[in-house]
Amino acid sequence: MKEFYFELKEEGQGPPVVMLPGAYATGAAWKGVQSALKTDVRLISTSLPGYGTTPEVRPKSDANIEHLIEFVGQVFDAIGEPSHAVGHSWGAHLLLAAILAQRIKPLTLVCFEAMPIFASPSQGFFPWRPDVEKMVSRLEAALTDGDEDAASIIIDFYSHPGTFLSMPENVRAFCRASAPTNLRDWHSAATFTPSFEKFASFDLPVTLVRGSETPAPISDVNEELIAYIPKAIEKIVDDAGHFLISTHPRACAEILDEHLVRA
Repeated sequence: MKEFYFELKEEGQGPPVVMLPGAYATGAAWKGVQSALKTDVRLISTSLPGYGTTPEVRPKSDANIEHLIEFVGQVFDAIGEPSHAVGHSWGAHLLLAAILAQRIKPLTLVCFEAMPIFASPSQGFFPWRPDVEKMVSRLEAALTDGDEDAASIIIDFYSHPGTFLSMPENVRAFCRASAPTNLRDWHSAATFTPSFEKFASFDLPVTLVRGSETPAPISDVNEELIAYIPKAIEKIVDDAGHFLISTHPRACAEILDEHLVRA
């Protein structure tokens, strides 16, 4: 496997905490949470492939999540010492995949709005699965048709109608440019289909965080993860949705502080 390029941004002193953002974001998404943290740690962040200064690592004809698992592995290899792992949304998804593949072995894990939504529950597919697949098809069709606001299909689904249009123009511009990468993310996500029972192999402290107003796919997936990860606990941020690390950074920082002290 070839070596990937990525930029690591570090601040603070103490045990390393690697923070992966979600889609439509860069490492700067953690700024509010990082500023509110009280625990002395070394905060390390990067952007995922195709976002910010991190180039795409997936071949054009192959979106398999294995490429992204290897990317996450190389990020942790670059730290060179045992680290805590923190992820939001797509970043949390990739951390779960990399741990399950035994590519990384972090000290602990915190997932904000984890979304391995193509994993398989024991009772069969979730009832919302067809809606998610239709949403991805709508995104692909919108991009093919040249719809400059195609990103709104995903962003509004995870929040509420009108969220995309309410964002500052510079943020919308970033999302418009990132929409093709996000479509590839969805194609990659669809290749990660373990049964939730597989997560019973996790042997590390895990905190799963979601907003009280998060959409059904996130809450249902988190319930499955809580049921199978032996050392997992759940935290719910009141009045928060999927983008809680931006809208409720202090509450998220308090949860992360508690997790690190407990660890």
